[in-house]
This record gives sequence, structure tokens and C-alpha cells, in this order.
Amino acid sequence: MNKRIDTAMWFAKIIFGCAMFALGFDLFLEPNGLNAGGVSGLAMVLVHLLGFGSIGAVTALMNMPLFIFGGMKIGKKFFVGSLVGMITSSVLLELFTYLPIPETEPLIGALYGGVLVGFGLGVIFAAGASTGGSDIIVRLLKLRWRNVPIGQISLCFDAIVVILTGIVFKDVTKSLYTCITVFLCSQVIDAVVYRFDYSKVAL
Repeated sequence: MNKRIDTAMWFAKIIFGCAMFALGFDLFLEPNGLNAGGVSGLAMVLVHLLGFGSIGAVTALMNMPLFIFGGMKIGKKFFVGSLVGMITSSVLLELFTYLPIPETEPLIGALYGGVLVGFGLGVIFAAGASTGGSDIIVRLLKLRWRNVPIGQISLCFDAIVVILTGIVFKDVTKSLYTCITVFLCSQVIDAVVYRFDYSKVAL
């Protein structure tokens, strides 16, 4: 009985994290031409370049090969959790596009979007899962560099997407706002995953 409850709570955490991620992206980032990096951010860039398709569908397609590889390397629980995270986040990215979008300044969108997306991803990472894509690469690199906070590893990958965002949208301002989002997102991820329980020692 306790095992079933633990399993249900585990799935609930992943779904909740995906909901926060999708809300932050659809309500604050995408309307302002911003993203939080990763595969969802890259999908937004590709949709803009191609002129058709949806972010949720493109995200799911890009996730498949990385998802299979990550499941083989990290384990069954990660595979199952990431499958739930990938499907749930892709579906919610589609569903939340029908919500009324608040009119916000790009800076407000960058701040609130970064916090919500970072919080959602942090909850998912803390549950031992991911939303697929670059999250899987981050988890694989974390296995190699265990002393590096997961948010900082994620920040390196997201920086590439930030550069692409500026090039594709031909707007340096949006690229700079995206930098704010990516930085906040990485900080919130580390705060959630490590729950502020770390220290620095100088010798």
C-alpha cells in the first residue's frame, strides 16, 4: 500500500512539474518570443523558421532519440519518469496555448517565465526524471561531473539556444531577455533540487 502511495506521489510530482513548466513557457515566454533553452526553446526556433507546425509536436519528435538513449544509460525508473514527463509536457504545451495570455512586458515575461519553468524543471529533476531532450543530456553529464550543480550544466546548453534565438528572431533585445530567463531558470532549478542545502568551504 505504501509503495503504491509513493508511486502515485512520484507521478504527481512529475505531472505538477510539467504543468509549471508548460505554464511558464506558454503564458510568459512564447508570447514574448523568449524561451528557456533546451529542446522546447529549440522547437520554438524551428517552428518560426519553418513557418508551420507546433512547439509541442516538434518537441516530441526531437525528444524520441535522446529519450531512448537516456533510458538505456540511466535506468528503468528514469526511463519511465522521463516518458511521463515528455508526454505530459508536450500535451500541456499544446493545451495551455488555449489559456488567455496575459499582456506583459518582455522583462516581466522573462522573470516570471524563468521562475516558473525553473521551478517546474527542478521538481521534475528532484523526482529523478526529465522532460526529455537536453534534460537527458544534462542528467548524463551530471553522472560524469557529480560536483557540478545540475542547473549550471543546464545553463551551458541553454546558452546555445539563446544565441540561436537572437539570430533567428533578429532581435538582440530578445536574446538579452532570454539570457535573464535562462539564468533565473538555472538558479531556481538548483534551489529546488538541492533545497538550499549546500555550502562553500574556503581552505
